[in-house]
Amino acid sequence: MYESFTLYFRSRLKRYHESMKVKLRSKKAVFAISIIAMVLLVSGAYAFEIRVTAEKPAFLHVAIDSIDNSTITIVNESGENLSLFAKGRWILISEEVRVMPWIEAMNYVEGGDALIVMTTIEKGNVTGDILLGIKQGDVILVRPSLLRYCARGHKHSSIYLSFRGEVADTGENYMILERNGNTVLALANGEWIKAGGETVTWKDVSDEFRPGDEVRLFYHNLLVMNDDFAENFGIKGFIWGYSGAIIDLTSGTTLSRK
Repeated sequence: MYESFTLYFRSRLKRYHESMKVKLRSKKAVFAISIIAMVLLVSGAYAFEIRVTAEKPAFLHVAIDSIDNSTITIVNESGENLSLFAKGRWILISEEVRVMPWIEAMNYVEGGDALIVMTTIEKGNVTGDILLGIKQGDVILVRPSLLRYCARGHKHSSIYLSFRGEVADTGENYMILERNGNTVLALANGEWIKAGGETVTWKDVSDEFRPGDEVRLFYHNLLVMNDDFAENFGIKGFIWGYSGAIIDLTSGTTLSRK
């Protein structure tokens, strides 16, 4: 049984939308390299069943009171209890970057303080509150529609783009880089050829990219986020798609896409 709706955010020159379908069954993890591409292409990828209009997303500091497989209940700063609809597809950013349904994503959230993003929807005379994002500790969960809404722009090159930054952290399929006070998440899953000819995965070599090392990337795509997203979630951009190399200018470790 599917539950679907489409969000149209007001106060935007372009009305970004997301069709969310929920099916209660297990799913294999999606390759991280496809995650942001999916976000950019998600409009029109699925049939729409319920169309609703949504207000501008609000970033709020709240207390999470309870969580179940369809909703999350929060207490806002005014002491008001709100039940937010949470079913749908989520992008997890934690030890790794993955796409998952709420039935799985809910296990990464617990009661207590959190930053959330929510919107209120309207369909005729009916209104409802929708959860769009959560940050709690080292866990970030966002819906694709929130990334679309908060995106300032997408840079793409069929040859390659170049980025130079300092390693802040690494995960199972990504690295966090900092430059001029901005933080960028660079997806780095899959197989690579390490200088010398050895075939490796990112997990094999991620510990060679140490915090403080200076790294240069040659990539194809950059999604730049707006200030609201960067200030609240700590990420100014997402990098993905490589045909060039990842070079650690400090240690000398060099990877090229296999």
